[in-house]
This record gives sequence, structure tokens and C-alpha cells, in this order.
Amino acid sequence: MAGRHPRSNRLYLAGLFFIAITVAAAGIAISELRQNRLADAMQDSRNLAVVLAAQTARSFQAIDLVLRETQRMVKDSGVATPEQFRRAMATEAVHQFLVDRRQSLPQADAISLVDDTGRLINFSRTWPVPLIGTEDRDFFIRWRDHNDFGAFIGAPVINKLTGAQVLTVSRRVDGPHGEFLGLVLGVVDISYFEEFYREIRTNDGEAVSLFRRDGVLLARHPHIEEMLGAKLSPESPWYETMAAGGGTYRSPGYVDGLPRIISVQPVQEYPLAITVGVSESEALAPWRRQSIIITIGTLGGIIAFAILFRALGIQFRRLENSEARFHGFALTSSDWFWETDERHRISYMSDDVGITGFGVRPSQLLGRTRMEIAADAGGEMDKWREHFAVLERHAPFRDFRYIWKNPGGQGTASISGDPFFDAKGRFLGYRGTGRDITPQVLAEHSLLEAKEAAEAANLAKSQFLANMSHELRTPLNAVIGFAEALDQGLAGQLQPKQAEYIQLIHQSGKHLLVVINDILDLAKVDAGNFSLYEEDGIEPQRLVESCLALVRGQAAAGGVSFSTEIANDLPPLIGDPTRLKQVLLNLLSNAAKFTERGGSVTIAARQIKGGGLAFAVRDTGLGMTPDEIEIALKPFGQVEAGDTRRYQGTGLGLPLARRLVELHGGTLRIESEKGRGTTVIVTFPASRVMSDANASARPVGAERRSL
Repeated sequence: MAGRHPRSNRLYLAGLFFIAITVAAAGIAISELRQNRLADAMQDSRNLAVVLAAQTARSFQAIDLVLRETQRMVKDSGVATPEQFRRAMATEAVHQFLVDRRQSLPQADAISLVDDTGRLINFSRTWPVPLIGTEDRDFFIRWRDHNDFGAFIGAPVINKLTGAQVLTVSRRVDGPHGEFLGLVLGVVDISYFEEFYREIRTNDGEAVSLFRRDGVLLARHPHIEEMLGAKLSPESPWYETMAAGGGTYRSPGYVDGLPRIISVQPVQEYPLAITVGVSESEALAPWRRQSIIITIGTLGGIIAFAILFRALGIQFRRLENSEARFHGFALTSSDWFWETDERHRISYMSDDVGITGFGVRPSQLLGRTRMEIAADAGGEMDKWREHFAVLERHAPFRDFRYIWKNPGGQGTASISGDPFFDAKGRFLGYRGTGRDITPQVLAEHSLLEAKEAAEAANLAKSQFLANMSHELRTPLNAVIGFAEALDQGLAGQLQPKQAEYIQLIHQSGKHLLVVINDILDLAKVDAGNFSLYEEDGIEPQRLVESCLALVRGQAAAGGVSFSTEIANDLPPLIGDPTRLKQVLLNLLSNAAKFTERGGSVTIAARQIKGGGLAFAVRDTGLGMTPDEIEIALKPFGQVEAGDTRRYQGTGLGLPLARRLVELHGGTLRIESEKGRGTTVIVTFPASRVMSDANASARPVGAERRSL
């Protein structure tokens, strides 16, 4: 540094110090960002694991509910020996019982009954029952050798009938004295869970797995065939995390070599756990991008600072013609520049100012005081008074807004200024900048309107969720409460009160299952993941009769009568029997629900012009206005929040029925008048009617089936 000017030496050392501080700060920032990103990824995986565990619990609860109902059916039949069990349960009536229960379980592939030798004696999938033995399966061995209560979830196996990989949920069936009669079995296709996990994953590096609590892998997405049924290594930290009630840890990637963040969440009520693995590489991708930006910014800042210090190292020279240069800068800036004297009169104003857009020229402002300008400009006077108080204190101000009005419209300018003083500290005036912010103000107004609209939408969603929460909790509380009462009172043969509790449990469970199924069906239709089970020829007369058989009891209890108007010789309708039945049941249940005692419901069916089929459900109930009809057809929409509790509705029936009809190529419309009843008309096109003209449209291999 010999020969360097002392001021340059100090400037040079200051520059080196600044560069060192900048590099250190950038390194610390990058390190903290990495830790924060990993923490966020851990929390995200934990949240996802909690959500999936709750969903998995609901799926198995639904299956287990059917298994327990089947256990009760066997007990009520009075069988006492394995031979009696085989004879009583191997009937077509029991088969139909299993079929009906399976239809309410989209996650279940089949419901079966197995005797004490491991032989399949009834099966919801087919009739007659195929000759299948399960004596080598873990679930049969488990129940043959143990007589404890609860459900057992077996390891993944190959379905002997379909060849698909499945899970099993089973319960033991005992005689009156505890002798082993057999078991009831629910079969779930592993792909059901893996498809759900695939849909909910947020990135390609994420893996979702379903384990038994003994470490056996039941399902996984991405699917790895050889891992299913395998057990985790005893050294895996998974077991310790499970024993602690769930948590998160980091894994080096034993399965596919990808280091992962692992979150483990036990599934309530079942010996299961959900594991969510997030690839560290995927989780840190945003951090890498941010690190590159920080590094580039730091290097750019160092280079810019080095250039600045080099410029400062050169001897300073006074700028000639400072006024001309300042004027040149003003012309090329998007802001305009201004200056006032000690009495706040404008003494300078840029020629090219954005304020001309408001109909004001610079020459009109020179010599005028800020107070005089305030009289011409708009705005709230309280803000002007605050602004004048700032000027009197000779304090700086930032972004004060002027509103200029003229016959052509209105504009807004943002003004900032700093006071300046002479060498003795005497106030000389203000210098500052201004900018036209009219587009920004308009954008702020638009954002405010959008925010208010979003808040209104969020309020509507919250109201719906509150209604749904009530609908879900009420039957669930009934199930839990009466189940506990039954468990405490099961000392001997059931008393009349206990039998009543069982009936209430059954009714509440069925209502809850209907609500959950409607929600899931509608969500799957909206997501485009819904498909029809099968397409058969369905007799309209039989379809209507089967639906009326299910709702007549409900309607009769409410004092509502039913009648039919079915045209003769209607051709069969091509469609999914289960879904079409669901449509008519929804419409009939709604009609009965909203019809007062003494009213009536009529269902009609006829062939329409062009060869299509139409069904109409008419009631003498409350009726709706056109606005209420529009609301009722929207997913999750309800005409009045109070109707949910009064009529036990969720706002899902009509939208779901409409979507199911549309999946069949049909239409659903409502004709109603307030206080004079409602008619819901469902129309199917000729392509959905079985006739000589479209016989070729019938699905290959589909058999004609009556409900």
C-alpha cells in the first residue's frame, strides 16, 4: 500500500471488510434456508401422514362395520355348531345379504364367509360359491388358534379368484359356547389404497406406504412388487418412532437409494400405520434455486461495490452545469422532481411530469404553495391536515397521496420529500419526487374486491363444513354411545333395552355411511376419477319396485304415501344398476323427506320422443323458488342452513344424482313452485335404451340383469 493516499487505504480496507461481511451473511442465509426448508418438508410430510391415517381409519372402519353386522346376523340365526353354520350360511339369501353390504363399500372387493376348515362357503362376488380354500392364509390360522375379539388385518396375498394383490380384514365367528364356527372376511384390492396415495402425492419424490404395526408392508405408492408383504428390518428407526406414537426421522434410503424424510402416523383403532417419505432432493429443490439466486446476488453486489469503491477512489471533481445534468436526469426518470422554498412555494418542477396526465401543467404549479394546491386537489381533509403538520415540523415525508380531479377523470400521485437546510441549520425548503400511481391504485381496488369475494366464498365453505360436521358427528356419537352401553350391559342374554340400542347403532351407522359415501362419490366425480361399475340391461319396472321397497317404510313412518305411473312394455335401460338405483333412491328419499305428513310422492316412467326413457318423481312437499333450485343443484349447496337439521340433509343428494345421470349421458332438471311441490325429471337418451337399433351398443360380455 506504499504511496497510496491514506483516504484510499481506509476506503480499500472498508471495501474488504464489506466483502467479507457480505460473503459471511450470504453463507449464513443459505444455511438457515436449508434448515428451514428441511423443517418445512418434515412438517408437510407429518401433516400428510396425519390426513392419510385418518382416511385409512375411515376406510377400515366402514369395512369393519359390515363385518360386525355379519357377525350379528350369524348370531341371530341361532347356529351352534360348525355343521349348522355351513348349512345356514351357504344359501343364496345370505349371498344377497353379502352383496347388499358390499355395494356400500367402494373400497371392498368382496365380503366372504369361511367355515372352520378354511373353505369358502359364501361370497359376495359370485353365486354359486367357487371352491376356494383359505386354510393356508394367515388370517385363518390366526382365528383358528385364537379367540380374542377385534379385527385382524392379514398380510398381502394373491386373490385366488382374480389374481390381484389384496388385503384382508377378518373377524372370528363363534358359537354360543365359544366354539370356532368360522370367520367373516373383507377383501380389499391393494390398488384401492395405492391409487388414493398416487392422487394425493404432491411430487414425484414422495412415497406413501401402509404398514401393519409389526412392520409388514401392506401397500405402497410408488408400487414395488417385491416389497409387499415384506417386513422392515428390526434395526429400522421406524419401530422406535411407532412406539413413541408417531413422529418424523431422516432415512438414508434403504429401499430405492433416495435419502428421505420419513413421517410415521399410527392409524387409530387398528394395528396400522401410515408412512410418508419425502425425497430430500425434491424437498431441497427450492432451496437450491434460492441459493443460486443469493450467490449470484452476492457476487453481483460485490462486483458492484468494487466498482463503486474504485469510482470513489478516483479524485472527486465538481460537476459542471449541475442544474443542466439534474434536468437531464429528470427527463429520463419515470418520477418527476420538485422543490419548494421556505414558505412551501413550488420553485422548481420537472418539465416531463406524470402529473400532466391529470390536466395540470408544470407552469400552473410554479409559485403556488402546498396549501393552495390542496384546495384544488381531492382527498380526505384529515390527511391533508396531518400532512401540513409534518411540513410545519420540517420533517421528511414519504408517499403522500394527491388525488387530482378534472373533467376527464381522476388520478392519484405519490409524493415524497425531504427538508434541506443551510450550513447554519436554517430551513430552506423541501426537495422531493413524485410519481403517477393511478394504475397501482386501480389495482389495489381490484385486489380489495377480489379479497372480499374470496372472504365471502370462504364463509360459505365454512358454513357448509359446519353443517357437514354436525351431520357426521351426530350419528357417530350415537354409534359410540350405544356401543359402550351395550358393551357394559352384555352380561347375559340381551335385554329389550339392549336390543333397542343395537337397532339405534345400526340406524346411526347406516346414516353415517350414506353421508360419507355421498361425499366421496361427489368428490371422485368432480376430480374425474369416477367410473361406472358395470353396464347391464335394467328393467325400469323392477328398478322402480326395488327402490320403493327401500323407502316405503321411511315414508310410511312420516305419513307420506307412494304411487307409481309406469308405462307398459318399457324397454330395458342400459346402465350401472347400482348407480341408477342410487339416483332414484336419492330422489325418492328427498321427495319423502320434504313432504309433510298426509302428502304423497309419485314416481313415473315412460318412453319419450326419439326413443329415450324418462323418470319423474313428483311430490306435494315444500317446493322451491328458481333461486333455490339453482342452489340445490350446486355441489355442497343447501337452500337454508336450518334445513340440514330439520330434514337431516347434507346438500349432496341432488348434485350427486345429477352427476350420476350425466355419467350415463342423461339430464336431470327440476320443476318446482314454492309451497306447491317439486318434480324432478331424469331423461336418458335413446343410446341408453336397449332396442334392435342399438343392440350393438350393449357392453361385450354384459348379461341382462333385473334389480
